[in-house]
Amino acid sequence: MRSGVRCSVVIPVFNKGPFLRECLDSVFAQTFRDFEVIAVDDASTDDSLAILRSYNDPRSRIIASERNQGPGMAAQLAMDAASGDIIFRVDADDVLMPDRFQRQLDFMAGHTEVGACGSQMLLLDQPGIWQRNATNDAACKAQLLFGVAMFQPTIALRRDVLLEHRIRYAPEWPRYGEDWLFQTRLAEVTRFANVDEPLVYYRQGPQNTVHGRDRWADLCMLFTAVFASQGLPAPSEVQLTMHAMAVKYFRHPPDAATVRAFSSWLDELAAWNKGEGRFDRIAFQDRLERAWNELFPYLPGFGAAPTWAWFRAGGAMTPARLYYWMRSANAPGKKAASIAG
Repeated sequence: MRSGVRCSVVIPVFNKGPFLRECLDSVFAQTFRDFEVIAVDDASTDDSLAILRSYNDPRSRIIASERNQGPGMAAQLAMDAASGDIIFRVDADDVLMPDRFQRQLDFMAGHTEVGACGSQMLLLDQPGIWQRNATNDAACKAQLLFGVAMFQPTIALRRDVLLEHRIRYAPEWPRYGEDWLFQTRLAEVTRFANVDEPLVYYRQGPQNTVHGRDRWADLCMLFTAVFASQGLPAPSEVQLTMHAMAVKYFRHPPDAATVRAFSSWLDELAAWNKGEGRFDRIAFQDRLERAWNELFPYLPGFGAAPTWAWFRAGGAMTPARLYYWMRSANAPGKKAASIAG
């Protein structure tokens, strides 16, 4: 990245007063300093706007929205006002590592074909727990059938890619999962990557957009939209139920038949991709195998039948899995935690 490049930091804000100062302090403490900050207060009802206005840094601009539009459209307001070559997305309740901007700028300078770059995340207040995502373009794109390819609070975007291809958040999109829909559009026009180290501390809690929502309704809507974007037929309710298991959401306690149906659903997806060539075949198969293997830890709490069905359908019986099964089969609360997803 050439010396002195200008970047824009986009921060949508809605009722993040308790966390906002910690976030802003981490932005202004970055080792890379040639940026503007565009914060959009999305009609907050707490002291978020007052906190934003208390910062006197000349690099900062504030847009106060007269009505609440949701995180996607608030971010779009900021991106429309941005002048930087690179746009960094920041969530107002997260904390950045001091070299986040510099590390992503260096990566994108060395990978000029990459138009969108994320990173891994660490969970605040849970030391050592990573939120990981795929790193290379093929694996990122294969992830898009199951969720975001890049964690939104870590993303860096080339503004010229967005402008040239008119990639924007749409007002009709839902307020949850809008990042996933944005990335499915962006994936059509540029390459993706994730820096394979955590550059953001992510805060979980009731302030998150997902908190208190009907997750099944959200997943049905998002799966249907994403399937359409990837050229898949509209999913049936059974297929929606199976695909939800791939993101660790269970509508009903899984039994042996459910596990077999899930295995068949993954086979159907593999056959579809083989015929359509939508995703890199190896990367997509790896993603399907990950979905299958990640199901296992949830099964022992539902009894022996679904666990044995997983092994019989091709799951590898390793000593570690057998030990986990014996330890967790009788763990109190396991079923409730699994169904809650």
